[in-house]
Amino acid sequence: MKRLGFFLLNIAVALYLLVNGILGFSNIKDKEFYTLVHTLGLQKDFEYALIIVLSICAIIAGILLLVSVFRNDVLAINIILFVFIALWVAFIVIVDVFKPIRYGISPNEFLDYLQRLSTHLMILGALFTSTKHFGRIYYS
Repeated sequence: MKRLGFFLLNIAVALYLLVNGILGFSNIKDKEFYTLVHTLGLQKDFEYALIIVLSICAIIAGILLLVSVFRNDVLAINIILFVFIALWVAFIVIVDVFKPIRYGISPNEFLDYLQRLSTHLMILGALFTSTKHFGRIYYS
């Protein structure tokens, strides 16, 4: 059952990253990467370029996470996922810590905030369990 849970969690996270990467190429506001970049308060041209870069990184990480579910022996996957873990930690700090401190959270938004935070932490946890750097779980 642990193997099935590991498989489902990684598939879900891979799909989440792929979808957010694809949505980053659209001009839809209030999506993950738009929120991150908008919180930083950058110029519009630089905002758009950074959203594209983050979207490409998310698509690559999603694909690599799918590959890592089926193939455990590719070293490049672990290195790239390790880099994406660092990016995701920065994402969590900016979106889930810095933004609420800077703009505040109303009592009506608190449950939405906790839901987003828990989603971001689940993604981070799945990324941690998917790399050899943090003790990938292997089952025979």
